[in-house]
Amino acid sequence: MTTKIPAPYRIFFTTIDPILAISGTLTSLFAPSLILGPSAPKLPTPESTFLLQSSAGFYAAFVLLQVFLLRARPHDLTVWRALEASLLITDIFIVVASFGFYGSKHGTAIPFLWKVEEIGNFMITAGVGVIRALFLLGVGLPSGTKSRSK
Repeated sequence: MTTKIPAPYRIFFTTIDPILAISGTLTSLFAPSLILGPSAPKLPTPESTFLLQSSAGFYAAFVLLQVFLLRARPHDLTVWRALEASLLITDIFIVVASFGFYGSKHGTAIPFLWKVEEIGNFMITAGVGVIRALFLLGVGLPSGTKSRSK
């Protein structure tokens, strides 16, 4: 489906979100304590390192897709929806994992009782997920694009 993607979504998904993903990539590779928390060992375990480096690869791939694919197909709503739906799945998994990890670490699943870095990571991911969900629901898109075309 061809449509003009509204500027707020276009700017967010092709510029701001990739910057956030680059940040996640670099943090996973070079500052794992920001993800694992200050109580984590100074040198992460080999298992943690493997998972963080694998995550960095996913984040880097997302950056390329967002920067190049979305710009190559600026009016292809099907491509935009497919990519954003895929990324929303990732966001949901990260949010659920955050509740499990930070919740068990602090004895509560209430984000506002976590450390500030953990709250920040959680809120950014959840906020981006909400923006993706709004896009996928068609909020702010031109008339006739709110539901999937058959």
